[in-house]
Amino acid sequence: MFMNTVNFPSTDFIFLLTEGRLLPVNQRQRVFPNGTLVIEGVQPRVDDGRYSCEVTSSQGIPVSRSFRILVRTGPKVASFAFKDNLHEGMLTAVTCIVDSGDGPLTTRWLKDGQILMEEELDATVMYAQEGRVSTLTIKELAYKHNGNYTCVTTNDVATGSYSAVLTVKVPPRWVLEPSDIIAVSGRPAKISCQADGVPHPHIRWKKATGHPPEQFKTIVSSSHVHILVNGSLNFPSIEPTDEGYYLCEANNGVGLGLSTVVKLTVHSK
Repeated sequence: MFMNTVNFPSTDFIFLLTEGRLLPVNQRQRVFPNGTLVIEGVQPRVDDGRYSCEVTSSQGIPVSRSFRILVRTGPKVASFAFKDNLHEGMLTAVTCIVDSGDGPLTTRWLKDGQILMEEELDATVMYAQEGRVSTLTIKELAYKHNGNYTCVTTNDVATGSYSAVLTVKVPPRWVLEPSDIIAVSGRPAKISCQADGVPHPHIRWKKATGHPPEQFKTIVSSSHVHILVNGSLNFPSIEPTDEGYYLCEANNGVGLGLSTVVKLTVHSK
């Protein structure tokens, strides 16, 4: 912090005092001949107080001015975290505490960098201790609640924040459920099978080994047939022997998973 006196021509002496003591009183304070006071690493309560600058001109006329230094500190948000192993339908709550910093404080919550909309998320935020304590509660967790949550607190000098990731485990659900298809021999064909969930589901394809389709054999990707990144089963050039029943399974270790059996019919050219 820098405090400058008004420039007085032909001054004889310049003194900077606080509570009647001549400065400097510690190694963090430095007083320069031009009337500049430098306080390094200002500290609240230690450097707070009333100071005065006294100047005596060459004519012996004393002039003094008083001023007050008020050291303000920015808010600091304590760390917080959501519980592990949270599933759909469960309740969760997390509390943001501003453990230091001068008031008044303004506290708000963000989700994925945007202002948290309580109604859209079916969430509530309760504030206490003049904004120093705020609790975010979600009564019924769902897929939409996954994301990064940030508690942001601001005063007139700085902003403090802390973020935590909320992971809600969600069983697989169909994005594009497989259905029966008819393909032409020698042409490409694809059976769609896409699912999401948390964690992201693993897709596995199987082909029936008999009729009716009771026993299935796992399909391993090859040059003839391979499983795409999105989970769909792709045939670059389908053959009559590819006709049959196919099973698509989506599992992520949460819930029972998904499965659907579809029929692939191959017609000749």
